Amino acid sequence: MSQSSTTTSYAVINPTVQYYSPGIRECGFTLLEIMVVVLLIGVSIAVIALNLERDIDQVAEQEAHRFAALVEHLRDESVLTGRLHGIEIDEPQSRYRFLIFDKKWLPVAQDDSFRPRVIPEYLTIQFNAGQDQIENSLVVVDALGEIQPFFLKIIGRDFEYVVNLNANQNVEVERKPHEEG
Repeated sequence: MSQSSTTTSYAVINPTVQYYSPGIRECGFTLLEIMVVVLLIGVSIAVIALNLERDIDQVAEQEAHRFAALVEHLRDESVLTGRLHGIEIDEPQSRYRFLIFDKKWLPVAQDDSFRPRVIPEYLTIQFNAGQDQIENSLVVVDALGEIQPFFLKIIGRDFEYVVNLNANQNVEVERKPHEEG
């Protein structure tokens, strides 16, 4: 009976030694890959900027229609309550707020739709009260629903939206090309 001896050999690998094989690519990015990523980021920013410029006019139009709807809503409130209401426009701060007259002008508090509003800073507003106005910054709505003449211009990038009264006392929004000047 012969005994065969089997020997097992174990290879010791040193984990601190790094081996280089010419067929394996090193980790990292090439200059070309980095340039492609930077180019894609630049194109994305340009597309976003162009869309933002178009959106400025869309926001201006939305703000004009919102203001017109709120004026109509305030007119309805004046008729229903039989009280004098107003809209105070702060042109330098691009904001407006709704008021009710009770021995003096007070902010409307009972209806959240009449909360103070701020026009986005990238839009410009111009307000012009009619000659009969009590104050230069106030649009007055009487208890019969009559609104004193005014116009509010909200200026976007390419267009301006003018909110005013027509001959029938209806509030309307008119779109005009923006004139620099």
